[in-house]
Amino acid sequence: MSNSANPQNSSGLRIRLASFGLIEVSGSDARSFLHNQLSNDLLHLAANQAQWTAYCSPKGRMLAGFLAWGAAPDRIYLACDRALVPGLVKRLRMFVLRAKVVIDDVSERFEFSGVTGGTGDHLPFQLALMGEAMHISLPAVDGQHRVLVVAPALAASPSGDDETGWRAMMIAAGEVWLTPATQDQFVPQMVNFDAIGGISFKKGCYPGQEVVARAHYRGAVKRRMYPARVSGAASAGQPIFSSGAESAECGMIANATVLADGSSTVLAVLPIQSRLEASIHLAAVDGPVLAFLDLPYAIPEPL
Repeated sequence: MSNSANPQNSSGLRIRLASFGLIEVSGSDARSFLHNQLSNDLLHLAANQAQWTAYCSPKGRMLAGFLAWGAAPDRIYLACDRALVPGLVKRLRMFVLRAKVVIDDVSERFEFSGVTGGTGDHLPFQLALMGEAMHISLPAVDGQHRVLVVAPALAASPSGDDETGWRAMMIAAGEVWLTPATQDQFVPQMVNFDAIGGISFKKGCYPGQEVVARAHYRGAVKRRMYPARVSGAASAGQPIFSSGAESAECGMIANATVLADGSSTVLAVLPIQSRLEASIHLAAVDGPVLAFLDLPYAIPEPL
């Protein structure tokens, strides 16, 4: 495989991402099959591009948020949390029917690493195929370039295995990463998938499409995801509470990373109004207060 685009060079810190997993969908019907299963347009995904896309239940709740790219016309890769891969492969295979598609868990064959601080073009979501390695540039965070490298396991040579820095950058970038603790909890717009290009509202049906479309066209998105800092250790799936006039559980931590100083950086999903009108606390009404940070992208306005 080769590609003239080169989103990064070999400089920069490279960290092994052991918790990342990979699904390979191959065959002459790979694109059309996935186009009918996922929230984004797979039929027109360019050869040198990657994109976010959601895999939803019929109720519109996300079972996974994939980073997807096509290594060849008949082969698509889907990256997500490694713990989710076996169940997702089993579920996707249920819908193959007569399609000419093979769906495999290839997490053991490939190794993920994240590169920060390299140089190059760094156009967001640019894909470069370098031999058997696949390099995907992601939006910069605080001026730092990010490149996701997916290479055959024996060929990968990361310089460390602490994912904390990479996870913190994903949180700062407003990129949710679903895990077993948060699977089947969020409609895609709740975790801003419409803001990061993970939903096509022009394509045909897919599981949960009616719910996703209704939220979009009727302005029914009442919850959104925001980055925040909080004292102490936070974890995905923890509840958050409002201390307003009616103190109550109001949302959930979608992602969290504990930093070196013992505090945590998090992505919190909660009602838009609650964030504006009350203080938000982790785990209990009198728990640590979330200090919200700015999103690096704009939230789409209600229609």
